[in-house]
Amino acid sequence: MSTNANVTELLTVTLKLIGVLEREIEMLRAMKPSEIQALQQDKIVLSAAYETQIKALKANPQVIKSLPAEQREELNAAIKTFQSTLMENERTLRAAKETTQRALNAIAEEVQLLTQKHAGYSAQGTAAAGAGQRPSAVSFAVDQRF
Repeated sequence: MSTNANVTELLTVTLKLIGVLEREIEMLRAMKPSEIQALQQDKIVLSAAYETQIKALKANPQVIKSLPAEQREELNAAIKTFQSTLMENERTLRAAKETTQRALNAIAEEVQLLTQKHAGYSAQGTAAAGAGQRPSAVSFAVDQRF
């Protein structure tokens, strides 16, 4: 592949990857994580292609130097946009993860409170007390006719 074709391919891959990341950010903000799964295969393929193209350019740095100024600026702008979109994607993923973790913790605490209130019976067959509650009195009668 010619050097110009390598740069064109890198630009194409970078712009597609930016699009995928932006869609993922939108889905996370809209609280539609189930729809993100559809993007994952594209994200994996494009990320691998991006990495391959970047490695090829790093292995042959004179390619960048030989580019016309306009194409070099276009490539730099695309890479900067990709990097900022990637950072925004990471922040959004982290925020979604923290939100999910807080929700799970709140649910777990509620389940624990409900479980404590309705603890069932103890090993001795008496009603188990919930947290902070005193065991209720159990009435029974003994048949003394034996």
